[in-house]
Amino acid sequence: MKYAIRLEQREDYNTVELLTRKAFWKDEDFKSKGLGCDEHYLAHCLRTSPEFIQSLNFVIETEKQIVANIMYTHAYVEDAKGVRHSLLSFGPVSVLPEYQKQGLGSTIIKHSLQVAKELGFKAVIIYGHPEYYPRFGFKEASLFDITTADGNNFPAFMALELESGSLNKIKGEFILSPVYTIDHSKALEFDKNF
Repeated sequence: MKYAIRLEQREDYNTVELLTRKAFWKDEDFKSKGLGCDEHYLAHCLRTSPEFIQSLNFVIETEKQIVANIMYTHAYVEDAKGVRHSLLSFGPVSVLPEYQKQGLGSTIIKHSLQVAKELGFKAVIIYGHPEYYPRFGFKEASLFDITTADGNNFPAFMALELESGSLNKIKGEFILSPVYTIDHSKALEFDKNF
């Protein structure tokens, strides 16, 4: 398959939000939340967040169609003295259903991590599938003495050093952008656009 990886442009916004909706939509969630997913609303909100990083907002285009996207934000680890250490987080990572399981998710993740490293970022912390992300070098954050903001750890909370040893002296609580806290009523209203 021929494809190109490039930065998202303003004219891509609606397309990316629609592909994100298609990538994450789950009918079983509809009954419990009233909405099949909220990741497309998150994608919409991320672009106006002060933590959003446009230079790491990539799409994969194939046959003149956008089929995948990844979005990054600044995040922090706050240590016991209240000092915030800057790093990255990403999500959502979206691939159109008909293009899933063809390596495009891995491709866009690897590409974006390489660019992040080239831009001088030192580490990434995410919430993600513990069976999937170790292939990129992610390890449980507990191995670095980093917890969630409420002091917890679990397999889906993972960290990756882009520079070897960059997390050795950083211990504390992970602070993610508040944009990731979704207002479900606003997400429901936003979804009426689709």
